[in-house]
Amino acid sequence: MKKLVILCSLLLFLLSPMQLSAVQAEEDYGELFISVGDAMMKTKAKDWKAVETLIGQLNDDWKQVDPGKSKEAEKVDKALSKANKVLGKHEKESMLEALSEVSHALIAFEKEQNPVDEKQQRLEVKTAFMPILADLKTVIEKEDGEAAYAQYQTFLAAWNRKESIVREQSIPYYGQIETQMGFLRIALLQDEKNFDQIKGIYNKLESAVTGFAAGKELKAENNNYSLQTLVDLLGKADQSIDDNKPEEAVSVLQEFLTVWPSVEGDVRTRNGSLYTKLESDIPVIAGKLSSSDTNVVKEQQKKIKEYKQAVDLLQEKKNYTMWDAALIMLREGLEALLVVAALIAFLRKANASQHQRWIWLGALAGVVMSIVAAVFINIAFSAAAAGANREAIEGVTGILAVVMMIGVGVWLHQKSNMKAWNRYIEKQMGTALSTGSIISMAFVSFLSIFREGAETIIFYMGMAPSISTGKLLAGIVLALVILTVFAFLFIRYSAKIAVGPFFKIATILIYFLAFKILGVSIHALQLTGHIGTTQIQSLPIISWLGFYPTWETIAPQAVLLAIIAVTAIWIQKKEKAA
Repeated sequence: MKKLVILCSLLLFLLSPMQLSAVQAEEDYGELFISVGDAMMKTKAKDWKAVETLIGQLNDDWKQVDPGKSKEAEKVDKALSKANKVLGKHEKESMLEALSEVSHALIAFEKEQNPVDEKQQRLEVKTAFMPILADLKTVIEKEDGEAAYAQYQTFLAAWNRKESIVREQSIPYYGQIETQMGFLRIALLQDEKNFDQIKGIYNKLESAVTGFAAGKELKAENNNYSLQTLVDLLGKADQSIDDNKPEEAVSVLQEFLTVWPSVEGDVRTRNGSLYTKLESDIPVIAGKLSSSDTNVVKEQQKKIKEYKQAVDLLQEKKNYTMWDAALIMLREGLEALLVVAALIAFLRKANASQHQRWIWLGALAGVVMSIVAAVFINIAFSAAAAGANREAIEGVTGILAVVMMIGVGVWLHQKSNMKAWNRYIEKQMGTALSTGSIISMAFVSFLSIFREGAETIIFYMGMAPSISTGKLLAGIVLALVILTVFAFLFIRYSAKIAVGPFFKIATILIYFLAFKILGVSIHALQLTGHIGTTQIQSLPIISWLGFYPTWETIAPQAVLLAIIAVTAIWIQKKEKAA
């Protein structure tokens, strides 16, 4: 009993109000910062649908936080309110400014909730770095390259342990230190070392460390760097080597290292292993480019090409255009109109024109049910796609759309023959006329329209995450305008419509979109790590076609092409036999 009392007393002491406040103070707001960061990246890409999802997730996560009586929390509320108001305007600069305010408010709130002694942390950095830098300076002044590189490695190990302190307190100092470290590594790895240059780099490195340790303010440069900036720089370095100017390539890679601290977060969140490789390998590559051995230079160029392609593959999937969106609605809408026009033409030939209104009522019911289905699916999809699994769900949805497209394409291909189309219409309407059922006729029209509407919804679900809301709506509106014109022509001249060419063109379009959506969807799963990435260096990225040079995307697309080829041969043989 005594032991139990002592144990309980000890537990009460450990869970005293002071201890509880310390535990509570260690709140993790990482998910909030991730949502803000992702929203900023999507805003830069003008992917407004994704931004809306991320802002919604941010609002939900913030509601789960219990800030108590906090002035900083009130600032977060105001910043979020502003972001929500700006969201509907789809203005890139205004949205970035609002998200920046949210980010700064969250940082202030986190510091309030998780107070840290920044002065003590800077002292830790100074204590850890300055002795190593002093030793590094000594060996540099002696112009001992081997010893200098060994001492640099010692500093790098210390930096890896303390860099988070610098990054959290000052992004500008973090960027300066990272950049000068990269420059120093390049200079120390060169065959013929320029110690005057090395001393200059060292002085800038030491100045950045001492400036941070002293708490001096350093303003950040407002550069609009992105993953594309890295791709462009690596491409420029590659071209310099092709032009037999490796020293120019070294300068470009130094510029890469200057840009890197501003963009490394984008790389780290998408591909951790690539982030590690780029951070460690780029200085090494730049150092080895000074070699007089042509084989060494060519080997480094190969690595530059690989990294360029790897970074390019990380970029957003903004590969659908307004025309892609229009083609979906146009193809499905034209097919639906053609079915309705053919039904009306059949009624006229059968001297049953008085029943036309039931076809129109059935078509209207099909449109209404399609809208209801669209709303239901959109709500379900938005709820499921929130958070970390969003891109994975986008990829799976896209693949589902492709499977449906294959079925639609085969159906279209079969109906491209005029006799086959006439048999199809007669079969559909024959039952209705024989029974004399008005409901049956309306149901035929309803099913034709609703089927097209349901397919359109699935197709747009697979496309929507990778196209801006503006382009999606513009494509739909454009298609509706064209459909209005065709509706008049179809109804007026329904008996004279040449369905063969129409279905052949529609078949080609649907197969093209299936190929593209398949590539984009698998690429989305690669970005989330659900599918591996095996690059093919000799092939380019063709984003408008959904072509990504990896075995994981090309193999399924090759299977799709094989299915299309086999289908075409099978239908051709079937038509000959008929």
